[in-house]
Amino acid sequence: MNMKYILTLASAGLFLLSGCLQEDFQQSPDSGGILTVNFSKAGMTNETDTNTDEQIHTLNAYRFENGILKESFKSLQVNDEGMCKLDLEQIKGNIYFLANGESVISKAHLTDDVTTLDEFLNLTATSEEMASEYMLMNGMADLSSGNTSFSVALKRAVARIDLESSFQDAEVNRIVIKEVALTGLVHEAGNQSVLTNLEKNELTKDFGEHPFKNGKESLYYLPEQTSNGHEVEIMMTANGGWHRLRTTLPALKRNTVYTLRVYGNGANLNVEVLTDNWESGDSSASGLTLKGLVDKENSQLSEGVTINERGDTVFVPCWESNFQLTLAAETGAEVSIFGGAEGVTVTPATRSKGLSPVAQINVASRQKMPGSKHEYVYLDVHKDQVQTGRVVLVFTPNPIELSGLIQFDENGECDFNRYVDGELARLILPEGKTATLRFEEEAQWMKLTDEGNNTYRLLGGWKPNDPKADGREQAGELIITDNNGSHPETYTIRRLNWGLPVVNINGTWWCKYNLRGNVKNFNDQILINSDPAKDSSLADYLTSCSDDEFLHILGDQYQAGNPEGLQLTHDDSSFYYEGYKSQTDNFGTLSPTVMAPDGYQIPDFDDYRFFTGGTNFNLGYFNPGAFNNGLGQRLNFKVVERNATFQGLQYGPVTFYDFEYEGSHWTICGLGHQWDATSISKMMILLATYGNGGSTWMIEGYSNSEGRGNWFKYTGNNAQKTRTIRCIKTPVEYIYE
Repeated sequence: MNMKYILTLASAGLFLLSGCLQEDFQQSPDSGGILTVNFSKAGMTNETDTNTDEQIHTLNAYRFENGILKESFKSLQVNDEGMCKLDLEQIKGNIYFLANGESVISKAHLTDDVTTLDEFLNLTATSEEMASEYMLMNGMADLSSGNTSFSVALKRAVARIDLESSFQDAEVNRIVIKEVALTGLVHEAGNQSVLTNLEKNELTKDFGEHPFKNGKESLYYLPEQTSNGHEVEIMMTANGGWHRLRTTLPALKRNTVYTLRVYGNGANLNVEVLTDNWESGDSSASGLTLKGLVDKENSQLSEGVTINERGDTVFVPCWESNFQLTLAAETGAEVSIFGGAEGVTVTPATRSKGLSPVAQINVASRQKMPGSKHEYVYLDVHKDQVQTGRVVLVFTPNPIELSGLIQFDENGECDFNRYVDGELARLILPEGKTATLRFEEEAQWMKLTDEGNNTYRLLGGWKPNDPKADGREQAGELIITDNNGSHPETYTIRRLNWGLPVVNINGTWWCKYNLRGNVKNFNDQILINSDPAKDSSLADYLTSCSDDEFLHILGDQYQAGNPEGLQLTHDDSSFYYEGYKSQTDNFGTLSPTVMAPDGYQIPDFDDYRFFTGGTNFNLGYFNPGAFNNGLGQRLNFKVVERNATFQGLQYGPVTFYDFEYEGSHWTICGLGHQWDATSISKMMILLATYGNGGSTWMIEGYSNSEGRGNWFKYTGNNAQKTRTIRCIKTPVEYIYE
């Protein structure tokens, strides 16, 4: 940003401690006290500036009295309000501020009661020391004025050299700047004689295989230089021909931007030097008269469209606009349109390229959506292949600031075309605006929360076991109006309403069924309306259902990173899971939402811990039984064993486990896991678990005939082994009825 820092200093002095003193207490103006420094910045925005051009990374201050350094303040702290405090021994003399001057200070050896003001003012530094990661800036305040409140301009110690070439067919290949000193004075008030006999350098910027074109960039940061005549040579190509352009930089002043601007087309290429004050953006063009500005009187503008005083910039508001610009230009000139903006069409009023002596341009702009950005279109005026003017159309964004998942299209609609919940967006409204939601026959699946300061959060909600969560569309309207309800803006938001059958156990919403098919495809899952045990115990249903239905309920096996379920199959002699791979991701470290449907996630250690008495806990063969979990909560449970025949072959015993807490039942089941290309551990259920790359929850089952029990364990298992996925609902703020 083109800017300067203004430091406003106000002496709080002893008034900070005067709560119990008389109201007429007066502080001597030269006594010690607390000096409060307020920072503010002023100036225009320039897109070529970087954040480090304006940031104060470190700030030191030095108070001189009678030409001697009396006090030093290092690493001053600036708070969020842009203020810092200095505790002065005396409010006398001059105080100098040095921002981002670590390299200078480290070699200067500034010492209280020793260093003189002349020595301080005559400090020198290289361009690299002045403008490395952060920009060296300085300024001074006169404390002897008797005032206790004043301002200080903190200015950059360097000049900046920029290159600008905006013409499509022109490429800059190399730039040479001659007779440049790379060392200069840190302070503006230093003695120039200190710089006598400094070595002068020739700076070369070679763009190599990637010539510079159609843009603007900063080339160099240089110390202030009083000598004129820094010759500049630019080698460039245009339309297949080589060109050598020459110009001269003036004496380089600190805190000033010098732009080498290449203009013209074809064989008529020229270079000019624009001198811009880094703060105000004032510029002067030497030797170029632009002929191609807006004729304000003969233009037909719609509401809110404005033109700057010079006539080379048109500002278009965020609402729908249709207007006609008239450009004043020389007879025989031509206009070219560059750039583009969303929802904007810019066309000449006639098909003729000639502008004799004016041209008319039609501009149509749709309403800008919340979250939009500034956009630009350029009207370049040429005569005889030389550019003689440029008019910039600036399309202003919607003042409603929008961030988050929502993005509106040109019709003000956001269609997620999938299930989504949680925080959908944050809105910051202009002063005097308010936001509401409107639903037709849909449930109120969205909610607005007012965060204060004209800021709102838009939340997408969830309804447990919603019978309408079958993939049908849900819609709602976000309506933004003035506080009195006028000037409404209506935006439509849509999602698909999907859901899985769930049961609430101790505050966690557990899915009732294992995943099958593609983990992201709700249609592959057992949905709420097709829940076979909707009105009965799942454990009872699994005890009596057919083998085919039993296999369907048990679901598929998964390897992390592969969203497709591995289905049980056999080779006429043994069972295995089709598609097993030896290289996989890791459920423990993969984001828990990657291998789950939208709105759901893989459980972690604590989620499963609720159902056990420890990390190696024997459930035995109880039917029924009871135990206290590791948190001291009492659970009832039963272990049910069933012999299964799948796909015409005897699979063997399969065990499932039903847990009951405060009247709610949750049943875990699975086919066992595969641990190499052909081998299955049929009664060992590995449960996909998030949060640990080496360990996972599992149920190590044994048939009742073996008598070794059934163990709920948290233990090490490699990532390649297949897992059973039983999801939990990702926590959501807003649950609607």
